[in-house]
Amino acid sequence: MKAMKKILIYSIAALVTVGLSGCEEWLDVNHDPNNATPDRLTEAIMLPAQQYAMLNNMTNSTYAWCLSHFLTKSGDFSGSYTFLSGQVMPQNLDSWWETYYYMNWNLKTMYDLAVTNEEPVYQAISEILQVINYQRMVDIWGDIPYSEACDPDNYTNPKYDDAQTIYADLITRAHAAAQTLEQADEAPVDLASADIICSGDLKLWTKLAYSVELRLLMRVFGVQSVGDQISAIYQKCLSPEENIDTKTFYIAETDKMNIFFESYGWDKNLSPSTNLRQYCPTSVLVDMLRDNNDPRLRVYADPRELLGNDEENGISYPSNLATERYIGIPFGQQNPAQLEYASTTGRGILAGGSDLTAGMTRPSTFMAGAEIGFLLAEAALEGWIPGGDPAAKDYYERSVISAFKRHEAAMQEDSENFMDWRNTKTLVGMREPITGTAEQEARVYLAQNSSFMNWDRMSSKDEKMNAICSQKWLAFMGYNPMEAWFEQRRTDKPQLPSSCWSGVLNPDHNISLLPYPQTERNLNMSNIPEASRDRNIFTTTVFWDKENPVVPQTSLY
Repeated sequence: MKAMKKILIYSIAALVTVGLSGCEEWLDVNHDPNNATPDRLTEAIMLPAQQYAMLNNMTNSTYAWCLSHFLTKSGDFSGSYTFLSGQVMPQNLDSWWETYYYMNWNLKTMYDLAVTNEEPVYQAISEILQVINYQRMVDIWGDIPYSEACDPDNYTNPKYDDAQTIYADLITRAHAAAQTLEQADEAPVDLASADIICSGDLKLWTKLAYSVELRLLMRVFGVQSVGDQISAIYQKCLSPEENIDTKTFYIAETDKMNIFFESYGWDKNLSPSTNLRQYCPTSVLVDMLRDNNDPRLRVYADPRELLGNDEENGISYPSNLATERYIGIPFGQQNPAQLEYASTTGRGILAGGSDLTAGMTRPSTFMAGAEIGFLLAEAALEGWIPGGDPAAKDYYERSVISAFKRHEAAMQEDSENFMDWRNTKTLVGMREPITGTAEQEARVYLAQNSSFMNWDRMSSKDEKMNAICSQKWLAFMGYNPMEAWFEQRRTDKPQLPSSCWSGVLNPDHNISLLPYPQTERNLNMSNIPEASRDRNIFTTTVFWDKENPVVPQTSLY
């Protein structure tokens, strides 16, 4: 934090293309219309850069994809994978921590501009984006600098605030921002062109703000009473059918492509990225899809090329899977099968279909309505919103249907059009495409004789909660692994096995919090809570995480 003032200047310059000259007198008489000096920054200049940075941070994180148990290391690459063994080093987290504070510093600058310019809409948008970032930071680290953060003129060594106190303030800020947006008469004239998340739609921004508030309230309901607050806003949130997808503004350039596609798929020349080969779907993800006849299997994972075992690496699959094309890699397995013997990241989730060029410009999802629908199902089940069990069932089923619809094109795609990651041949053995609509397929899926997905087959509240949370976890795949990690920690559902890495620091638990970064230890150690300086990242939990249960290790094949 100590060096943040200097870094912020560079951050703003990089993100909003600020052009500076070394001669003050020259700047006094010459203004390049294509470059903005700091005194000429506007909210419309700053907003899209911060939104893009947030999308990139949300999606482009191997840590998050592994902590959520969606992806794990493949056999194509070796190296140090600290999140698999639990040996997460503080220096591994420097850039993650700094990026959050850079974004919020820039958003605070945007807020101050909006106050000066008397633009309450921009103030509210800045607030809700800051709330999201701070919420993520608390959920990752617990106590963090907050009340004194992003103010180096007054606080070079900002204090750490209590995580629960921060959450209370974030809820207040989210609600105030939602009310401001709800009461706004009209949007600023330049908002539509600048806003890549909601395209200047104030009604959509209002729903997003209330949805963020709902997310915060549901996260803390286990430690404080929030039922009345939830009942007051639930009708103002996104419906299960509403997704907030970013404006399609990408071009075929490395830094302007769809973020998930570029990070975990292909570059602008359609050459496979390192991550496509380095990270593959976990066995817990693939098994949950395969064993429950989930048509999203062909979207989330691609079939393995070779059947049988990978004897060279000592991998022997169970006999019932010897001829199965969909095999995930056990989380943390040290010598996983080579790619020919295991599923790779699905073409459907990356590109939406076989047309990889279309994947370059595919919109990124900022928030899916299914997430909110599943939270409302839980709220109905708890009795905080009207309708009881029938309402919970309705929200649950509508959310599952909505999650299916996000991938309808890839689910319907003819399998023969899919190519393997080497782009040399078709993916032999891919599950057949659905013949109807995604909604029709979802209703068939929900009607199966299984208490895992069929609400009418569930005999207890715990079974219903497991269904809600498991389906929510599956719906996060492909766009928001961090929220998947947070929500799984809150509910302990679905149960996710711990790493089977030999010598893992704690084989009975998954990681629950991350250590503070090395830069913070070097520059602000005196303010880090003493009990948290060398905390056990497996057994120490954030305030809303009531327990961190013992879980079995991932089974070795």
